[in-house]
Amino acid sequence: MYAAAHAKVVRVSCKLQTVPTPSLRLHFSSPPAFSALSACSSRRFRSLAKLQAAKPSPQLRQPSAGIVPTSPFPNSTSRLVEVSGRTRPSAPRFIIVPSSRPHQGPHPAITILPPPTGMLCYVQILSTPTADTPGGCLMLHFDNRRYLFGRIAEGTQRTMVQRKVSLARIQDIFLTGCIDWEATGGLLGMILTLADLKAASIADIELTNEKLRRQGRKEKDKDQMALSHLNIHGGKNLVHLLASARRFILRKALPVHTRELQCDPRADLEGKDDPDYEDENIRVWSIPLSKEKPAARPSGESSPKKRKLSSSSEPRENLVAEEADQNIREAVVKDMFCSKWKLDTLREVKLADVQLPAQMFIRNEQGHIEPYTGPPASESPNTKVLVRMPWPASQIPELPPTKPSKQSMCYIVKCHARRGKFDPQAATSLGVIRTDFKKLTKGESVPGKDGSIVTPDMVMGAQIEGRGFAVIDLTSPDLIDDLLDRREWSNPEIMKGIDSVYWILSDGITLESEGVQQFIKTHSSAKHMVLGSAVCPNVPALESPTSQLIKMNCVDRDRFPLPVFDTQPKSKLGGELQSTAEVGPPGLKYQLAPKPSFVTDLVVPPMDTKRPLWELSTYTPQVMKLAKIAQKAVSEPAFLAKVEKSQQDLPSPQTEIVPLGTGSAMPSKYRNVSATLIRVPGWGNYILDCGENTLGQLRRAFGYEGADEVLRDLRAIYISHAHADHHLGTVSVISRWREVAPEDKKLALIATSKYQDFIREFHQVQDLSPERIIPVTLRCVGNPLPGRHGEPIFPPNVDGKTLQLPHIESCFVDHCYEATAVVLTFPDTGLKLAYSGDCRPSRQFAELGRGAHLLIHECTFEDELGGDALAKKHSTLSEALDVGRQMDARRILLTHFSQRYPKLPVVDERALKTDGGRRDVEVLFAFDMMRVKLGEFKQAGLFLPALRELLKEVERVEEGGV
Repeated sequence: MYAAAHAKVVRVSCKLQTVPTPSLRLHFSSPPAFSALSACSSRRFRSLAKLQAAKPSPQLRQPSAGIVPTSPFPNSTSRLVEVSGRTRPSAPRFIIVPSSRPHQGPHPAITILPPPTGMLCYVQILSTPTADTPGGCLMLHFDNRRYLFGRIAEGTQRTMVQRKVSLARIQDIFLTGCIDWEATGGLLGMILTLADLKAASIADIELTNEKLRRQGRKEKDKDQMALSHLNIHGGKNLVHLLASARRFILRKALPVHTRELQCDPRADLEGKDDPDYEDENIRVWSIPLSKEKPAARPSGESSPKKRKLSSSSEPRENLVAEEADQNIREAVVKDMFCSKWKLDTLREVKLADVQLPAQMFIRNEQGHIEPYTGPPASESPNTKVLVRMPWPASQIPELPPTKPSKQSMCYIVKCHARRGKFDPQAATSLGVIRTDFKKLTKGESVPGKDGSIVTPDMVMGAQIEGRGFAVIDLTSPDLIDDLLDRREWSNPEIMKGIDSVYWILSDGITLESEGVQQFIKTHSSAKHMVLGSAVCPNVPALESPTSQLIKMNCVDRDRFPLPVFDTQPKSKLGGELQSTAEVGPPGLKYQLAPKPSFVTDLVVPPMDTKRPLWELSTYTPQVMKLAKIAQKAVSEPAFLAKVEKSQQDLPSPQTEIVPLGTGSAMPSKYRNVSATLIRVPGWGNYILDCGENTLGQLRRAFGYEGADEVLRDLRAIYISHAHADHHLGTVSVISRWREVAPEDKKLALIATSKYQDFIREFHQVQDLSPERIIPVTLRCVGNPLPGRHGEPIFPPNVDGKTLQLPHIESCFVDHCYEATAVVLTFPDTGLKLAYSGDCRPSRQFAELGRGAHLLIHECTFEDELGGDALAKKHSTLSEALDVGRQMDARRILLTHFSQRYPKLPVVDERALKTDGGRRDVEVLFAFDMMRVKLGEFKQAGLFLPALRELLKEVERVEEGGV
């Protein structure tokens, strides 16, 4: 059963008159602050339930008639749930729902449990630890629903795109390990994608319904979609992590229900080993591991329900305060995903009453609405302006404090038992008519010959035990003792049918411990699959972009170095483990039903890195012909002399630009989301926007040791705006930086206050050494309207010179609230670099970057999609080039493409001409993992014809030509 946070399952046995002692299962949820159900404690519920059992209502005498007992909760009612195929088919089941809306379905956090089915069911390894996919993740497949178990690390979503795994039916995510960025770095991006998928599906259904209405036909019910909501299960700080993202996540299309386990679920059941989650497909036992044991209960405390997994014994008032804090976090998450707020609702208020941050508008003389650009409230407090009501979650300026948790979550998962095989011959011999066969398979009794009653057990085979698996996540060797002490592993009822165990291991963790080896031997009947960075080779997990990069390397070796990978693991399983455990390969399936077996058909073999070379010579021989022409031209003395002459005044030509992500909105097969590394000799390294798995891209480009070298000299990270595709890789980069950089080094984080607040709050979930992270906040006087200059505000006693930073200039641009563009000028060298992030063309940005030696500008849409660019506040190819022309930029690198496969548009040379005629300007298109020096743009330009021809073949294959 699924419920929101603090979910509880209570079973009450009642002796009913004229009915042979059926068992009532009451499924309810108590999410504080959201439901009237929270008014009753579980103790009160047990007392009322006992009263009900002692004095059964007359209504219970005929449960088959659909009459249900009176609810023990105030303001709620009970509803009968039809259940069949269970071991006790005569027992009715009920759920408790608010009586104020008895006809609108149950509380959104309550799942009605239909009968288990005999459908195909398997668990599959989606990802193993590599640079592309730093976390191990499993998918549990049922025909009606999908579940994810493991770490939803950065890169998980992109791997699923590569493996063609659909996100559409994922409804439950069970997070393993600690709630930190290592385990959840890909979670926020996946939530956004799932919400957008549902919104698109709803839009399609609405279009279909419009056609059906015109035809007078029955409409489709959009509430019956496979993905109606998303359930996220995990350990302590799960809700805080989600709530900290409230400034940049708002998705009404997908309600998100959280289930954060802060207590030992087996302690709640007072010695019983019942599952703490159950739905129509599975039962789950959550097993939190902790180095520190919970303190003994104070004398006089009758129940262990509030016993936390922390080490200290907290006074009861602290527990009450903690629960109140959790209520606030849960309310924020509810507003993030279940709010009725609308973007286009404007309200007229006095300027003095506007709660900043808020975008303000005014109605002009013609009655049209336009942005307010007048004096601030201090000068004109009574001016009437129009403001959008801020969405509720943003009104919480600061979350209640928390601290990092080292608890690591593990799970045991079992399918429901299935009914045995129906024997039609036995049913016929007992006089059952064929039309009643289906009733017997549903668990109902039917009449037989001579007035006898035929029960299901008379014609059904023995019940088939449900199979299952376990997921053990070790984040520290200190957790091994607690793992061995858990009584679930020695409980025969829980472990019966557990055929496979998946070990997810953090960096540096192995299974060589004597205790772990003994554990594996004790459970040697199960297959043990190991997913750890030490034993899983760092092979390319994203074959498509790797194949493309290998081909591009054949075209231009200087600009497209080969990716760094290794087919051999750092270590192998020891001899003691080899007989009972093995390294889990991606794609491996274990089929749980209908017949248990391992399926290797979809196991992903190590990539054949020679195949791209064969494809290049077989399918596109003309590419290499064009590449050889370019290679010859680029080495001609006359060309080199021309380049040197034209670039005599180009400062710091050895400055290297490394696009790590060049896509837009979400990770795709060929392009990761936005991130660009700039390496300036003598001035260190800078990351401009830091999308999901930027660290993985660094490791794939430079290797693990090379990436650490890059991070040691990292001076600053700049975030252009708070859209998730531009910053969800920042935490992992900071986390690794603090491990490898000298302790006296500081890292500047250049961003607006909205993003600085997110990082500040996330410090409480995971220690990022805040004393070493220097927030450089971009602010302006008044509202951050497009065109206004943003002043970099440093903390007291800190400035750009002490941090060895270049001169920072910025302006706000037209994209989203607080979106900025930046210009960095490096003293001594005179190098001027301009970066746009996402935006419409900005005249102020062009003026700010006048004379830039390098402009990196977004180019989301092609020219024929100008309407889309205007509506979504992006730039087209010609618009980006025009900004470069106004800026008089010497080198232009275009990035942030929306295409699902890479291609090269044709540049209109007219867009590069100034009033004075032709300039020394070069334009390149960015590709993931490309490396180009500022002084090599002309050389790189000679290879564009070969690259364009290569990408035509990619486009043809993607469109189904091969």
